[in-house]
Amino acid sequence: MQKKLDYNSAIVIGGSRGLGKSIADELKKSCNQVFGLSKKNVDTSNLLSVKKFIKRFKNKDIDILVLNTGGPENIPFKKINKKTWLKYFNQLFLGFCLILKEIKIKKEGYIFYISSSIIKEPSESLIISSSLRVAFSSLLKSLSYSYSKNNISVINIAPGPFKTDRVKDLVKNLKSYEKKLPTRRIGEPEELGKLVHSIIKNKVKYLSGSTIYLDGNISKSFL
Repeated sequence: MQKKLDYNSAIVIGGSRGLGKSIADELKKSCNQVFGLSKKNVDTSNLLSVKKFIKRFKNKDIDILVLNTGGPENIPFKKINKKTWLKYFNQLFLGFCLILKEIKIKKEGYIFYISSSIIKEPSESLIISSSLRVAFSSLLKSLSYSYSKNNISVINIAPGPFKTDRVKDLVKNLKSYEKKLPTRRIGEPEELGKLVHSIIKNKVKYLSGSTIYLDGNISKSFL
């Protein structure tokens, strides 16, 4: 007889690799059905893809929604053209807004946003990601009050550098970079997955509206 788990269903956008996959793998310990979606399943930079995703899941009751996507490459501000701005506006902001508007989260459920520690200390070298992730973090914080009426917890997790393909693309010499960090290492994706799972497994609800910085003390900001 199959063991009954605490939650019925979870969606992890960007859940086929990297941080998203680590979250999806951990959630399988407490969810009967976990949709770890790849870019082929839903590409938030493509609004037609988002529309198809919404049609697939709109009438399903979802317990846990994880909003996660990769970020843009390092492009100097003056070299960012309109087409690039629009692409990442959709990917990092508008696509998520449309999903939140249409996907129903069950009472007592969770919404996790996997942002970035750059929302605390914006970086000129990652200006697209910095600006749009800050914008969506602000929107999600505003919405968290309405979600709280149904005891739906909204939690923003802002990771620093982790062992993902994105960090490998951004950092030329990883070993040299790690030596400069307070922890002398970058994070393992499993650490973030375990954090998300521990919150839902233990039904931690009082974190709603909070941002958790999981950055190995890389930020020098006090608040």
